[in-house]
Amino acid sequence: MEVDINYFRTLDIRAAKVVSCEKVEKSRSLLRIVVDLGDQQKQIISSIADYYNPSDLIGKTIIILNNLKPAKFMGLESQGMLLAVDNEEGVKLLTVDGEVKPGSKVS
Repeated sequence: MEVDINYFRTLDIRAAKVVSCEKVEKSRSLLRIVVDLGDQQKQIISSIADYYNPSDLIGKTIIILNNLKPAKFMGLESQGMLLAVDNEEGVKLLTVDGEVKPGSKVS
């Protein structure tokens, strides 16, 4: 499916700095990730525990979809979605090249 530029502009894709990350209790694959967007913090629940150790994510700047409708996983609200590549080599988070201000808009 192709989308036009106006649809793309409705997506709020941002750089977010991981400030905390922990395994979700009683879950095999979920991580609870708190990210800093400059003017606010958000919680993202993601099933990447098989690929990332929580302590390795703290301090990384990742790319998130900021305006995704919230969803609940194991009773925890996820307020966005991290972006990653998922292929035969595993899951790799999208990050930035160099330092950027948390909350910077991806265009």
